[in-house]
Amino acid sequence: MFNRKIKNLKQISSNITLEDNEKNLIFFSKILQNIEYFIFFGTLLGITRQKGLIDGDDDIDFYVNFKDRPKLIKDLKNNNIEVDLTLEVNKNDRFLQVKRNIDNKNLIVDFYFYETDIENDNIIEKWNFEGGTNNPLKHLRIPKIFIFPLKKILFKNVEIAVPKESESICEFLYGINWKKKLKKDKEYKIKVIDGIPHFFFIKKFLFFKRLVLQAEHQNHMKNIIIEKLKKQLL
Repeated sequence: MFNRKIKNLKQISSNITLEDNEKNLIFFSKILQNIEYFIFFGTLLGITRQKGLIDGDDDIDFYVNFKDRPKLIKDLKNNNIEVDLTLEVNKNDRFLQVKRNIDNKNLIVDFYFYETDIENDNIIEKWNFEGGTNNPLKHLRIPKIFIFPLKKILFKNVEIAVPKESESICEFLYGINWKKKLKKDKEYKIKVIDGIPHFFFIKKFLFFKRLVLQAEHQNHMKNIIIEKLKKQLL
């Protein structure tokens, strides 16, 4: 029988519930307590927008400082989490995907590794929405003023790390209408252009789909960043 090569663990995961992801967030947040990390992407969006995870999301997303990658892998293994570096997506050292089996279901966690010493004003994260690339124009550049110092919040009585300004990060990633619930890859898509996330609505026209850029978002975020930098100088 032909065995399909597994490129990422989402190919073998299904029927993940909101409760499953909540358990996973709590479990891995405890492992990460001695590592510089914070929740990001859809996990941060749900926690910030609705004080909980997004129902229907297929994983948990963490940002981890690249310098802590060896310690993360060691801590995962010490907690009986398999780290398969032969998995296609794990061959890029700026990303790591692992699974945890609960009730015969594979629960997925994605770790994205960021770097803080490349630019003074931004962290750089090379996997992001684009799925890994050597093109620096597609590496996500996120203003440090939105992230540091990190904060801790309580989720189900467990501390989890979040960026300093979670709402600003959500707006930076998902546009000025980030509080509106939209379905990823069905109603919107994010593309990284010149290091900046660009929000596109997916519009259906008869027999084809078209991406429509939310152009005003980029100018709006640029003005917010400029104002925050001005306040730092005062």
